[in-house]
Amino acid sequence: MYRLAALSLLFCAAPAIAATAPPPASALESITPAELMAPIKILSSDEFAGRAPTTAGETKTIHYLRKRFKEMGLEPAWHGKYFQTVPLTEITAHPADFTVTGGGETTTLDYLTDEVAVTKREQETVAVKDSPMVFAGFGIQAPEFDWNDFAGVDVKGKTIVVLVNDPGYYNPDLFHGKNMTYYGRWTYKYEEAARQGAEAVLVVHQTGPAGYGWGVVRNSWSGHQFQITREDKNMGRAAIEGWITHDMAVKLFRQAGLDFAEAKAAALEPGFEAIPLGLKFSVTLHSDISHKKSHNVIAMLPGRERPGEAIVYSAHWDHLGTNATVEGDNIFNGAVDDGSGIGALLALAKAFTLVSPRPERSVVFLATTSEEQGLLGAKYYANHPAIPLAQTVADINMDIMNVYGRTHDLTVIGLNKSELSEWLVIAARAEGMRLEPYPHPETGMFYRTDLLAFARHGVPSIVTASGHDYIGRPDGWGDKIWAEYFAHHYHKPADEIGSNWDLSGLAQQTRALFRLGYSLAESDAWPEWYKGVSFRAARQAQRAPVPATSN
Repeated sequence: MYRLAALSLLFCAAPAIAATAPPPASALESITPAELMAPIKILSSDEFAGRAPTTAGETKTIHYLRKRFKEMGLEPAWHGKYFQTVPLTEITAHPADFTVTGGGETTTLDYLTDEVAVTKREQETVAVKDSPMVFAGFGIQAPEFDWNDFAGVDVKGKTIVVLVNDPGYYNPDLFHGKNMTYYGRWTYKYEEAARQGAEAVLVVHQTGPAGYGWGVVRNSWSGHQFQITREDKNMGRAAIEGWITHDMAVKLFRQAGLDFAEAKAAALEPGFEAIPLGLKFSVTLHSDISHKKSHNVIAMLPGRERPGEAIVYSAHWDHLGTNATVEGDNIFNGAVDDGSGIGALLALAKAFTLVSPRPERSVVFLATTSEEQGLLGAKYYANHPAIPLAQTVADINMDIMNVYGRTHDLTVIGLNKSELSEWLVIAARAEGMRLEPYPHPETGMFYRTDLLAFARHGVPSIVTASGHDYIGRPDGWGDKIWAEYFAHHYHKPADEIGSNWDLSGLAQQTRALFRLGYSLAESDAWPEWYKGVSFRAARQAQRAPVPATSN
């Protein structure tokens, strides 16, 4: 079915793509495994200490990127500078255990083992005492799906317990089935909890619907957390935003005289009504607060005819730094996530400098900060772009790319959401690949990458992950190798360059992305979101002509 969809896109795309000349061979040939490996090896070395924002690791990283861009002859894209300052507030919560009372007993939840929690409020001490607990299903209010987990319940000042993902994960007839919507992301659940006036929100972790194990949660949510500095100091957020393990959720529901599995099943039924648990939640969280500055790194190749129109290539330079709570090797090197994307970004930048004459449109190369903290650098850029987003043709994002060899296919996050898919079909075919949708849409990867910051502003965006049909490998090998990566390397110190790496696949993938960007940069086309995609309205409003005014 997916291959037929790709073929139909191919026929739609051919006339538009045929109007552009093929990219120069010298540019394509410059994208080699050795060219890609060099920056990955440097940036994922222990010397860069996991590339955490605002640390010495950031300083080394951004200066390395600036040096590379400058050597290539690319122009600084942010008011004559390569660095765009991103103001951040760092909040480091001290370890704290939860206490839940009720049902004739008291349960203590141990930090990291049973729970993790932070506050986004700029307060040194946040105390929640005896807050009534309510099971609010998936914590979703979605009129377009006729779904409201908060109907008939007032959760102001209360602690809500919610399930990760959305109902479609369990029932293909609900929402978009296995294709997670933004309602399934923990970011949405915290945002909605704040809108509902909840004092605290606890997401129940389960590996399947979350898309990652508890180790990812504890590694990502312990230690310092960043947010873009805001005038209101985030006082509109819930006081506590946290996670609890599935096993602990089962225990707490039993303490409340309820069966967790039965409550979860009830939450899957339309018309679900929130369930008061008869328990009270308490925690006091002490935090260290500081205001710091991080940086996006932005370079540009100005267009020869329409320099005010741009194609953006983006990848995040940051990772998780070091974590003192991890025994032994505690450096999160981030070789695949996202050393692979930065390696591709630099190879693309070099390839475009070999194009003569330069493309008609400008090409922007954006290395973002603080993706791991909630896409912060991309969000800041979207609000402060080097070229206005109304004049930004597309964002081509790169995150966790193929490091295991050449493939027959190229999996795409955001496939068939916009006309970019039609352009990418042609580019991928030239590199011997067919397009396939990302095989695990239930993990919500579309909402976990920097492209979301562009998409929410209406800019058509796409991210390629990796293929799974590896040349010369048995069926299922690709699924197995990536399952192993996400289980044992993703957001762990083990995300290092491996002996099983084969960057011929990364070169193949990067060349396809070069072809895509080159075609767009040489065209006067403006790809659109397809009808029914929520970002379409923002793009149409963004691109609408300004009405003339009369005197």
